[in-house]
Amino acid sequence: MEEGVWKRDETPYYIFQCSKCGQYQYVKSTQKTKKCLKCGRQHKVVQIEKKSEIVNGITNAVDIVKKRQNELAVKELGYHPEFRAFGDFNIGQKPKKKIENKDLHSIETDYTNKFRYMLKKLSEFYSFFPLYILEMFAENYGIPSAELKLLITNFRNQGLLIKVKDSTYKISL
Repeated sequence: MEEGVWKRDETPYYIFQCSKCGQYQYVKSTQKTKKCLKCGRQHKVVQIEKKSEIVNGITNAVDIVKKRQNELAVKELGYHPEFRAFGDFNIGQKPKKKIENKDLHSIETDYTNKFRYMLKKLSEFYSFFPLYILEMFAENYGIPSAELKLLITNFRNQGLLIKVKDSTYKISL
């Protein structure tokens, strides 16, 4: 009877940076194309192999991509970011701090102020704009999509954001 033997993955992978968004990625050398997970740009492996780093094994490829992304983040932000989701949790541990109602109110106020500032900036660029522009700006300002829907509704009720037709809006500040 044969024993199960762990085989080390020695498949060559190319490590490259997306030419559109700058995200580091890896692709197996036998693939023909690679779609960027961030921006959706299609890369032909034949074109990227000349300007990429070659590593053997998926584990090495993932480690190098993480390292390159961290270096990119440090260059952009000036510090090492903590890649964790807001409100993440640990099983079996008590929460560190209970969120009070006044804390929730300050978070809502913060999003409202960000949204108001964002609308002011939008009005400098556009007189009318579709919903997806609001969504893109909100993402850049760090406003979650669930919060954005509430803010749009509130600002429409206040008459500060006017729906012109379908999903086109204008600002009345």
